Amino acid sequence: MLVAASEMAKKRGADSAVAKSVIDVSQLRSVWVWLGVILGIGSLLCWLNALRTIRLSVAYNLTGLQHVLVPIGSWWLLGEHIGTRQWIGIALVFLGVMITAPAVAHAEELAEKKEHA
Repeated sequence: MLVAASEMAKKRGADSAVAKSVIDVSQLRSVWVWLGVILGIGSLLCWLNALRTIRLSVAYNLTGLQHVLVPIGSWWLLGEHIGTRQWIGIALVFLGVMITAPAVAHAEELAEKKEHA
């Protein structure tokens, strides 16, 4: 969720800045941009903590939820339009994560039981 919040804060900061060129460091004056950066660092720290306790194959599957949370958050909080095809894509990604996450977690549990036996 921190990744989604980070992306929305950076978008708000980018929209509020008046860039004079493609690479304009004056955009770094936005509080929203810095909030996005801080949330991104927080997300990284949470990810590293998760990787200490969960296998990558399980944890990485859940990152697909970013492709659900960011568009829904941008629609809800930023007022962005989401078309029918994009809603279908969001639903399919969500469905994919929900189908694969329990299967991967179950395989993880079996592997751990096998290691301890």
